[in-house]
Amino acid sequence: MAYNFRNRNLLNTRGAYLGSSGSDSESQDDSDPDFLTPSRTPRRSTQNNTARAGGASSIRNLSGKRSRGNGEERRRGRRERHRRRRKRKFSQVPQAQISRRTVLSWLIGLGVIEEDEVVWYVAAQSGNILGEGKVNREGILCSCCSGQLTVEEFEVHSGRKTRKPYQHIYLAGSQVSLLDCQIEAWEDKEEEETRKFNNIQPASKAVDRYDDACMICADGGDLICCERCPSTFHPRCIFMEIIPQGDWLCPYCICKYCGNGNGNGNGLLMQCSQCEKKYHLRCGGEPLDLMNPPVVFCGSSCRKIYEGLHNLLGSQNALHDGLTWTLLQRIDEPFTGSYGEEEYKRIQCNSKIAVAWLVMNECFLSTIDRHTRTNIVQSIVYNRGSNVTRINYSGFYTAILEKNDEIISVASIRVHGKRLAEMPFIGTRGEYRRLGMAYVLENCIESTLCSLKVEKLVIPSVNQLTGMWMDKYFFSRVQEERLVKELSLYNTVMFPSSVVRLYKNLAMLPDLNLSPEEKEGHF
Repeated sequence: MAYNFRNRNLLNTRGAYLGSSGSDSESQDDSDPDFLTPSRTPRRSTQNNTARAGGASSIRNLSGKRSRGNGEERRRGRRERHRRRRKRKFSQVPQAQISRRTVLSWLIGLGVIEEDEVVWYVAAQSGNILGEGKVNREGILCSCCSGQLTVEEFEVHSGRKTRKPYQHIYLAGSQVSLLDCQIEAWEDKEEEETRKFNNIQPASKAVDRYDDACMICADGGDLICCERCPSTFHPRCIFMEIIPQGDWLCPYCICKYCGNGNGNGNGLLMQCSQCEKKYHLRCGGEPLDLMNPPVVFCGSSCRKIYEGLHNLLGSQNALHDGLTWTLLQRIDEPFTGSYGEEEYKRIQCNSKIAVAWLVMNECFLSTIDRHTRTNIVQSIVYNRGSNVTRINYSGFYTAILEKNDEIISVASIRVHGKRLAEMPFIGTRGEYRRLGMAYVLENCIESTLCSLKVEKLVIPSVNQLTGMWMDKYFFSRVQEERLVKELSLYNTVMFPSSVVRLYKNLAMLPDLNLSPEEKEGHF
């Protein structure tokens, strides 16, 4: 059919795509009447008893030596009893007032554990109590030496080094491990709301099912619509000189190799697990891995990038001055209760994702998509997926910089294959600014991308910071038409036209975090 453009200007009179407000709960009157998120049932408040389970007589059961039945069922039962006994303290411990952003401060802020609650380090085999202390927002205050320790330091101080300290530290009252507390906090209903799939459906009285914002510039106006998905575009944004008179498919609904959609003898389209571009198996891509069917790749470069990033997930990388950096990504797989290496790492990743969001929320004003009411920064940190391409952030990773268990700097990155990566947000907590923390984290990200042979890194910048990014970090403006056209082929995070887009060629960049001795032997 011939395309008649819809003029969406009337639907875009309330402001730009990215809004800055002091709250995430803006009036629903500002939302797009044609494109809404289905309403959710409000959470009911509950009153729980505050009785504490006392005594250490059953501490041997924590080791599992004298217990019968399924271990996960026992742990689930303890978590449930702990949930019933504890009293929520959301109003008493607002997250904004917490001075340190650690996993423990997150648990305290949610009311899962109480500040100054007594904890024990329990030996895995014997069930003996090897250490005692009081938990606070910065760590654990040891009872024997009055030293303020991190969770890992408390384990070492207790004479063990399992590298799973949260699994062996228990609340003395309820005899629930800190690891079970992390699971309880992650399964909290309010926490679950932050990471749900963004299922955007047209309102009942909507004119059509299409998005009201251009995929490239996030503005309204005369938009051309894809036949297969809700995406819309300005012809000028995708450099379309002649308007098609038949069915038209957007760049995200066609094969990246042949340019065709499903059918026409080409077979079904597959979606690459890394770059998220679609392709026909007969046109390219790697053979399907029957042992891991959900993960498919359009080529070897995407597979290597995917494997390289996933090998880094959850592993702390030591830097100078006690700093560490870690790559995170939310993984919503069911907990088996085995608490093996991978499951333990996944629990830590998810917990730190929640803390990283609190840091980002300190650094940036709320960034709400006016059309879908989606919190952009929050969705990126939690790598939330969506049926609408422009707010599908499932491919994002979060990089964090820590010191003494405290997350002090956070960045979001997404790799669109070997040609391009983007870093739309990077933020540092106020007391650590102007100390080079963002510089350290950004360099760690660049070094990782270089090792994966990614060619370019793209970032947004407000006008007043453009000079800093160009002079200190050696970025350049995206001005050449060739680069602008190339960027239009990728689903990068959209910003208002006032935001300046910068890029950097990553090939042959030195790793500035290496010591002089390491640089001499580094090739």
